Amino acid sequence: MNVLHKLLLLIGLVLATGRPLSLYAEADEVPMATLTTLKGLTGETVYRVMTDADGLTWIATNSGVNAYNGRQLHAFRIQNSQGGFQTVYDLCESQSQYIYAAAEDGLYRLTHGEDHFEHILPEVKHPISLLAVGPTVYIGSRQGLMAYDGDHLKHVDISPSRQGLDNIVRQYAVGDDGLVWFLGRYDLNSYDPKTGRTTRYRLDSQNRKLTLTKFAAIGGGRFVIGTRTMGLFLYDIRSQMLQRVSGVGHIVMSVQHAADGSVCVATDGSGAYRLEVTDEGLEVKEHFHTDGDSRHRLASNGTYSYYRDRNGVNWFGFVRHGLTHTYYSSDLFQVFQTGDFTTEGMNVRTYCRQGDDIVIGTQNGFHYVDAATGSQRYFGPEQLSGGHIVNSIVCYEGLFYIGTFDGGLSVFNPRTQTVGKQTFSPQLEDCTIGDLKTAPDGRLWIGCTNGLFIIDGTQVQQHFTEQNSRIVSGLILSITFDEEGNAWLTGATGCSLYSVRSREIVETNFPKGFFNRQPWMRGAQGHDGLVFMRTGPQTFYTNLQMTDFGELKLPVACIDKWCRQFVDDKQGHYLLASERGVFRLDYSLQEMLHFGDAEGLYGNYINDMGIDAEGRFWVSTSQGLFFTDARRLDLWQQSQRNQVRLQNIRRGSDLIAEAEGYAVNRNHAIRTGWNLTSEVLQMEPLLVDYSKPAGRLYEYRLDGGRWMLVDDGQSIRLSHQTMGRHLLELRLAGVEGSQSMYTITVLPTTGAVIELLLLVVALVLLWLWWRWRKTTKVLLSERDQIEDALIESEKLRVKSEEFVAALQESGGIESLQKYQKVKIDEEECADIVSRMKDYLEREKVYTNSDLKMKDLADVLHLSAPKLSQVFNLYLGQNYYDFINTYRLQEFKRLISEGEHHRYTITALSERCGFKKSNFFSTFRKVEGTTPVEYLKKQGVKVV
Repeated sequence: MNVLHKLLLLIGLVLATGRPLSLYAEADEVPMATLTTLKGLTGETVYRVMTDADGLTWIATNSGVNAYNGRQLHAFRIQNSQGGFQTVYDLCESQSQYIYAAAEDGLYRLTHGEDHFEHILPEVKHPISLLAVGPTVYIGSRQGLMAYDGDHLKHVDISPSRQGLDNIVRQYAVGDDGLVWFLGRYDLNSYDPKTGRTTRYRLDSQNRKLTLTKFAAIGGGRFVIGTRTMGLFLYDIRSQMLQRVSGVGHIVMSVQHAADGSVCVATDGSGAYRLEVTDEGLEVKEHFHTDGDSRHRLASNGTYSYYRDRNGVNWFGFVRHGLTHTYYSSDLFQVFQTGDFTTEGMNVRTYCRQGDDIVIGTQNGFHYVDAATGSQRYFGPEQLSGGHIVNSIVCYEGLFYIGTFDGGLSVFNPRTQTVGKQTFSPQLEDCTIGDLKTAPDGRLWIGCTNGLFIIDGTQVQQHFTEQNSRIVSGLILSITFDEEGNAWLTGATGCSLYSVRSREIVETNFPKGFFNRQPWMRGAQGHDGLVFMRTGPQTFYTNLQMTDFGELKLPVACIDKWCRQFVDDKQGHYLLASERGVFRLDYSLQEMLHFGDAEGLYGNYINDMGIDAEGRFWVSTSQGLFFTDARRLDLWQQSQRNQVRLQNIRRGSDLIAEAEGYAVNRNHAIRTGWNLTSEVLQMEPLLVDYSKPAGRLYEYRLDGGRWMLVDDGQSIRLSHQTMGRHLLELRLAGVEGSQSMYTITVLPTTGAVIELLLLVVALVLLWLWWRWRKTTKVLLSERDQIEDALIESEKLRVKSEEFVAALQESGGIESLQKYQKVKIDEEECADIVSRMKDYLEREKVYTNSDLKMKDLADVLHLSAPKLSQVFNLYLGQNYYDFINTYRLQEFKRLISEGEHHRYTITALSERCGFKKSNFFSTFRKVEGTTPVEYLKKQGVKVV
């Protein structure tokens, strides 16, 4: 094989495997996280670790206390009288959710939402141990046993000496008998809270005093007790037998009973131990120390505390080396192992299982495992004709065919456990094998750099190459059989199709716009006869007739440049590999789950995956071969017990204080301000289970809207919220059991209130100004109308004078003067006036602005001069003044009935019969004021 050929093969394999090639196993991943003062730890020596009711971890050090959520450390310092920081020896959380700290010079308490511990009970001197049982906190010091119920402190002496080492309480525990057990310097003691009775059990070994340090109650009247110089002991209270536990260091610094039933022991000098409780005693299950393997290696053997939380995370507190913890990982996925053999840490490329026979291909040879006996055997490159990287394995007629990148095809016989060369064709010896499959008709298919070989029994039945067919060029990467038995072949330049009917390769029958030109795809058979092809960021589908085809629109999180593994479980879900784990999506692509380190699926690179006939989902990664029952995925979705919290909460550009953040997560409530628009809220979701920090996906929605994806470490940004309450829901992507809800209350800020008041004042002033302008405008309009009326009146007066002058010139004035001197019959005038008033009030003809005196005289059967004589000589007023009086009364009546709401003053006066020229002058003449001023006095708003 020349250099160019090898280079092409190398490039082909890089693309085929979907990731950069490494001829060596992936380096061990960092199995633990380390916290030091450089990362925010308050002190370099850790005395105590505990978990509160919310899953937050609290750490007591030689210089204060830390709260830790798996990403960030929040420091609480407790100053001493000299201005330095105090050592904190122990911590506990009470039923009322106070955090208590036993510090050098006394007892301190933290209320959630506060940013500092307050000193309480000054009479308590130098406490070193704490225990919360219901509402009571037990305090141990040289003063003996003390119980504090939140209001009163009770002292219980345990030795004749009021003060001293013999009276010191080193640790508490609650037994299954309901008693409070505590450890003195040389004694194990019990305290009955109901009776107040104390019982002492003296512990001696071969007439030597044991200096006791820490202990744990493990049930059944048995206790695990640590000593200063003689290691660990198991004590049975019923037999009063003291049994030494072998295999544990001499200087025991802490003993704790974990939630899973194991016992955690920290020693100064030999590391930490996890022991399993048995009927016979204690058995060491794990030893963590400086010379341990990658998962048990500590930075120091000087461990002062070892705590194992409810999630199985191990916490190690050191002297002068800070704190180390393992990462959380559920048991959803399990690494394949049998007997002493395990694939953990192994770069597994592929696998094949046939009954109890399992062949596991790696980056450097393969392993054979007999599941029935648990035996295993390794076969290296020297037995594979120099081949190292195993690309594909298939079981055909009882033999396993091993396809390698750099050594062609080999044959493994599980009965004889021997590896031999294949006998099909010399061209299969020195080539790269891309894929091996057994066809539906039972024949063996081999895709390689020398084309496609179809084997029937021991003979090559067909051999397709670029020269004799339309097969894709280069390495045959993937062979996928559809439901009709056709084979989809993929390679460097796209895909071709083998027709089961014609038994030929077809390449020209693909419709326009088909994805057959996409390079380096991997195929998978899907539901309803579909065939899927994945090439890095894209996933394509087609039906058998190629009439319905296209690209799946995957969420952005699933798009990966390198990975090409795809599985349709035919139960409603797709499974996609990526460099951040495995994604499961439903067929609608709306519901998504992500599986990675936290679910027990380790390895940055996924090489192969599939579902076997028993419903187990297998995944080959750069860190081992993993499997799970596919049905467990739905149960896990519901049963996740850790809930998502918030961190790095910002209002606008301001990061809120960590104490307030603690209160937000405790109360699940956030308050933010509103000032024309709401303040921008930014926050990061976090599942507090202490898993590896990167790669997770979260979802959130507001007020029941659409779920939105957000990466681990990426902020959720909420803006333009209306005033009031809003509901924010958070969860690990698709995992209902992790869901948490926060109430966001949007209230006006102080500035917004002031601005709102100023706005109201401005609006009131604007309204008053508008009313003033409107009233002024009405008055000015009225003035103009009065002036117009006066001008009109003046014109009438001039005309009257001109008329009189004309009469004088014609001699008619004498007749006029004579008319004025005529005596009038008062009875007749009274009758005329009565009939006239009755007619006017009944018919309201005065509302007719064109009503003439002659019209009225005709109705009364009088001459106009006669009626004029009645007005002037009997009533003493002219016709127009008389009629306008009726019109004015009608105007007032309409005002009282509210008609001014529908009409303007001028329009209302015209309804009464007035003309604009005489309404205002008449009103002012009769009422002594203008119409607007009159209406304002009557309390009527002017329109």
